Amino acid sequence: MRTSRTTRVLRGRAFRAAAGALAVMALGATAAEAAPAAPGQVMRPMGGCRAGIVCGTIFNNTTHNVEVCLAWNGTGGDQAYQTSGSCSSVAYASPHSVYGAPQLVDVDAFYIPAGTSYYGAYSGIPKKWTHTGNGWWKFSNATDVHVDWTS
Repeated sequence: MRTSRTTRVLRGRAFRAAAGALAVMALGATAAEAAPAAPGQVMRPMGGCRAGIVCGTIFNNTTHNVEVCLAWNGTGGDQAYQTSGSCSSVAYASPHSVYGAPQLVDVDAFYIPAGTSYYGAYSGIPKKWTHTGNGWWKFSNATDVHVDWTS
């Protein structure tokens, strides 16, 4: 079937208009989530998540809960064991679950108990995590951490 140039142009404009409308709706949903519920209420960011897409995320592929930090306070670089700072909001990634992007929550670190090693990958790079004592391993907002097994 042959279409005229005018028909193709109109279809292209309709597609761009629909895509624009979807983008505005998505921004509106994000703005609505961040908007204060009452005058004078403090607005809080989504903890590093950007439109629910870029969040620090834990893939817990083990049979144990993995303790995660949702609000890291203090200094310390990403992809590193932390010797200073603290976690002010703790949650748990259930066995065989994903915690972070699906819940629109940013995970900042995960806890490694003394005497335990975690094996997996971060951002596709194989990794073994063993803290010298008890401690947190901090990672960036755009990082996926896969914990595959523990010993």
